[in-house]
Amino acid sequence: MKFKNSFFDVVILAGGESKRFGSDKCCFEFNGKKFLERIVENFDNPIVVTNKKRNVKKGIEVIDNERKGPVSAVKLAIPYIRKEKVFLTGCDFPFITRKLAEFICSKETEISIIEEEEIQPLLACYSTFLIKEKIEKVKTLYELINYAKSVYFIGTYELKLNGFSLDELKNINSWKDFYKNQDKYTLSKYVIK
Repeated sequence: MKFKNSFFDVVILAGGESKRFGSDKCCFEFNGKKFLERIVENFDNPIVVTNKKRNVKKGIEVIDNERKGPVSAVKLAIPYIRKEKVFLTGCDFPFITRKLAEFICSKETEISIIEEEEIQPLLACYSTFLIKEKIEKVKTLYELINYAKSVYFIGTYELKLNGFSLDELKNINSWKDFYKNQDKYTLSKYVIK
């Protein structure tokens, strides 16, 4: 099945160390598919920033030899971003779907970001202009919120009301995360500066 993300690019960060997991999460197979493969297949032309060659079946691979973290990885992706918005995720979100990314990116704000118990900067959609203009000024992706004129924090209650499974938000950093259930609901909020 071929998908086309018409108004946003997708950047998948796949260069972490996977220390808590114990092995390379991107290569871990779950139900017959590697984590990274599960994410890539959802999008038409993803930009995968990785610390080594991954041989993704589609999209662009950008090798991050410096491995200085997510902000540095996003900087490496910037030359390949063409659309007005960019959805950022990581290979430790193996249950993310195109439909959820479209929902997140459909918000008319500079940043739309999932808020579970914590804000998830790798389950978020950013204005390409904001990324290009402000990425040099931040040390963490969280800090981009300080520069955005409008931010929509998408609560889990809104996701549930719109038919999304909260399992799509699972961030797999250790084996026990597979069994963790999302049982706390957060409310959405819109911030204009």
